[in-house]
Amino acid sequence: MPPPERFRFIDGLRGIASLGVACYHITRYGPVAESARLVTPTSLQFLCDHAWVGVQVFFVISGFVIAYSLRRARVTPGYLANYALRRSLRLDPPYWTTIALVLLLHLLMKQFGGVVSPLDVPSPLNPPLSPGLVGAHLLYLHKILGYDSLSAGFWTLCIEFQFYLAYVATLGLGQWLTRCSPRLPEWCWPGSIFGGGAVASLVWWNLDRGYENFVLYFFCLFFLGIAAFWSVSNQAPHWIFWLYAGLVLSRLAATSAFQRFEESLELKAALACGVSIVLLGRAGLLATALDWPWLQYLGRISYSLYLIHFPVAHLVTNLAQKWLGGPLTPPVAAVTLLVALLASLLAAHGLHLFVEAPSVRLANRFRKPD
Repeated sequence: MPPPERFRFIDGLRGIASLGVACYHITRYGPVAESARLVTPTSLQFLCDHAWVGVQVFFVISGFVIAYSLRRARVTPGYLANYALRRSLRLDPPYWTTIALVLLLHLLMKQFGGVVSPLDVPSPLNPPLSPGLVGAHLLYLHKILGYDSLSAGFWTLCIEFQFYLAYVATLGLGQWLTRCSPRLPEWCWPGSIFGGGAVASLVWWNLDRGYENFVLYFFCLFFLGIAAFWSVSNQAPHWIFWLYAGLVLSRLAATSAFQRFEESLELKAALACGVSIVLLGRAGLLATALDWPWLQYLGRISYSLYLIHFPVAHLVTNLAQKWLGGPLTPPVAAVTLLVALLASLLAAHGLHLFVEAPSVRLANRFRKPD
């Protein structure tokens, strides 16, 4: 089979999102973050403080990429099992490697003392570390079962895995209903099911924090990516995306008077991401936009960077604080954060080269023809 088309714009967005999340965590947590703020330019600090929206960008990208990768799939129980296996082979090894690193750092810091464990940042792990907590993480069930995450960002993997399985199962349901209704357009049932779920998420589930451990809360963001792919690929009428984008705008307009800027930023970032994908896709630029080597490199290692930046940055900043003796001056603290970011990028490169890339190749060996 020929290699799949590369959407360099999507890869570039991945790179921007992963770098943003890393900068947010590195400049927000740890013993030197507050001191470094005193010499950080206001505009740069503002960007870092709000770079958490990289998570919402990732959700939109996931919706687009999964819809693209399953565009010709005919879902059966066997296909669903094969898909779950390939997702697991693709995601688990880098994730489990990072879990092992976090636990190792916890044991070392607990043994030698004087350095805060990564499990106690930003707040002490609750409930305490246990085999059940680790096991729940390995199966992407930690947030569903009410456990704190072992490291910053791990909670989103729980949401992503729910989305992967829910998407392919719902796609199969839509395909079955389409076969039962041959007179309807092929997009009708998938569009109705996914679109209905997205509207329910937008106006109901996403407004209730009780759902935030489940994909229902975030499905309104994933659907922006799904509908963007449908529009770009002509698999469904363009009006579906623009109608939904209008609903998102309507919710933003209705709530902007009652919400702070930060509270509505996730929908704004997701909408901007979805609209940019559609506009560039309709113009035929998804394969060329953001085609800068350094950004494409970040896109390739984005999953590894997202996973490993927090424990590595935690180690660097805490050791610097300990070795340099006492609170760091603002200039030294700022340099320490820069070193922590560079160390995170280097660690992400290693994790990608030695763990993630082999995992991708292994997962592709189990791929069945669509």
